Amino acid sequence: MNRYISRQILWLFVAAVVGLVLFTSLTLAVQLSDLILRKSETFLTVFRLLALKIPDFLGFALPMALVVSTFIILARMVHDQEVLAFQLGGYSLKRITYPIIFLGLLVTFATFGINNYLVPWANYEYREAVYTVTTNNPLPAIQSDLFFKDPTGRIVYVGEYDENEGKAEDVVIFNTEGLKIPGFSTQGDYPELLSSDVAYLGERGWQFKDGRLVGLGKSGEVTYSVGFDGLTIDFDDALQNLVLDSRKVSELRAGELWRRAQAARGSGRVAEDIEFAFYSRISQSLAALVFVLFSAPLSLLLRHRSKAVGVLLALLSVGGYQGVLLWAKSSVRRAGLNPLLGAWLPDIIFGSLGLLLFLLLDRAGSGGLRFRLSRREREGG
Repeated sequence: MNRYISRQILWLFVAAVVGLVLFTSLTLAVQLSDLILRKSETFLTVFRLLALKIPDFLGFALPMALVVSTFIILARMVHDQEVLAFQLGGYSLKRITYPIIFLGLLVTFATFGINNYLVPWANYEYREAVYTVTTNNPLPAIQSDLFFKDPTGRIVYVGEYDENEGKAEDVVIFNTEGLKIPGFSTQGDYPELLSSDVAYLGERGWQFKDGRLVGLGKSGEVTYSVGFDGLTIDFDDALQNLVLDSRKVSELRAGELWRRAQAARGSGRVAEDIEFAFYSRISQSLAALVFVLFSAPLSLLLRHRSKAVGVLLALLSVGGYQGVLLWAKSSVRRAGLNPLLGAWLPDIIFGSLGLLLFLLLDRAGSGGLRFRLSRREREGG
């Protein structure tokens, strides 16, 4: 039974994934073709851009294809009396769902692997390729006029930062209670300011060149002014990545998102969007498991025989899940909803409903089996 049900769903699952990826790819290809033609690029560029978007397409295609396959295959099995045959053979409705739930678990692992390792790299490459095509220049790795505050209270200004070289220019650091530079002690916790023409990010911290350190007294007067050729100051790596890294949230792995969120919290920055992205990276990967836990019991309880009804139920399930997720994301930004709750809300709702339906399967299954057998006896008589 496990092999039979798994094989039936897998064939349709693969076909559905291919169909969804082709549909979304063709939609994107139409949009890209106009851009490519205006820029006199070859269609090889279109194919490369489409290939870079396939991992992103797979992130939603895998769970959706699985829920569609589940509803359609179970509808066919009910129509062909195969579910009834399994029940007469001693298999409960719960037992029939086991191979489907196991497939959901496998797809969940695959989805997380794609979303967390392949999609961030592909999204960055796609953005770089589109920028190159539209501007005829590589994606700039230089950021200008950056202000940020680290967890110790130091306020930092960077005139220009070159990510490729790890080089910062026109750097100013200020703290009202002193910069707390190791090996350089001052009397009292009075304001200090450091300015430097250039600084490099190294393993030991920020290495400043050709700068000046200025100390202020209680009344604001300059108490000392010291020039230096070289000076090293430690900065939190996570904070550097938060401020200086040019990659977007969709181009980061889960671990990088978590470190950015913690750095933002420590420096007093708003971290809700980053935390929501981190929790969503995990919760949305579980969508496949949640979908089958919901769709398989629902299909067996409804005992619908139409494949069209199965497709409709699948679309309603996916649409409801995405609708709750969009509402939660908006509430996190505007209404102060906890990012953890917002990211997991769709899984909590559909997972709870699925668990409830799963627990009702045997009771409904035994009653339905007795009813169908008695009806067959009456029809036979």
